[in-house]
Amino acid sequence: MKKSKEMKYFHFILLVLTLSACTPSPDFEMYEGKSLRIAVVGEPPEVKEEQVHFKEISFDEMTSEELKSYDAVFIMRENLPQAAESYYADIYLNSPNPFFFIQSTKSYNSFIDKEQEYADALDISQYGGYYATGFLASLKDENHKFWRYGLYNDIENNENIKDVYSRIFNTIEQNSHP
Repeated sequence: MKKSKEMKYFHFILLVLTLSACTPSPDFEMYEGKSLRIAVVGEPPEVKEEQVHFKEISFDEMTSEELKSYDAVFIMRENLPQAAESYYADIYLNSPNPFFFIQSTKSYNSFIDKEQEYADALDISQYGGYYATGFLASLKDENHKFWRYGLYNDIENNENIKDVYSRIFNTIEQNSHP
């Protein structure tokens, strides 16, 4: 009788392991659109796409004239507190470029509201894990666009991070200025 229970337990464990091994890995889609030029404040990310080109810039180079030659701007994690300084709000609000704040745990409002300090801004990580937040000002009216990008199953690994960038590239292409 004891052997029968042990065999049932063994078969149960084997079944669970077999089923978990059959869980399909996600099939992430690469960005296959047009060539993109992206300005990056910070170190450029590693991505799968060869048609996406990054140029590292400083905050001093973040002027409307300089940004005209780019499709978007990425501001990386280590530069987010400076990016939220009130001086830069006008740049975000008056640019035809989308801005993406990588690994920000704060709402995009912390970057466009001159009165709000970055440290005091709403912590969006409590509402779910977002790896990146995007913002595009509407130059015609107050209907700005914003996006949030999460990691697959909230797991931070190279494959999931590269998937976020592929989705961001699609957003950039869909919202690029002529």
